[in-house]
Amino acid sequence: MKSYEKMVVLAGVVVVGITAVYRYVLSDEQRTALREVGNSLRDSTQEVRDTVAPLVSDGPTKKEIQESFEANRKRTAKQWEELGY
Repeated sequence: MKSYEKMVVLAGVVVVGITAVYRYVLSDEQRTALREVGNSLRDSTQEVRDTVAPLVSDGPTKKEIQESFEANRKRTAKQWEELGY
């Protein structure tokens, strides 16, 4: 459990450090530039998602998988019966 606690404390320290740097170290121009970079990354990511989405098909549904398993089970049982078992 100690490693989990260390991880939580480390995450908190990182967040506080980033916040402090953003508020007290960066100038207004740097903050604006950082926001623009973030917006640019967000827009680029959305463009990639929109481009790739039609190419990626949704996988089979849970019901389709279950039906496939059931069909396979029946086919296997029939094959065993044909073999005499």
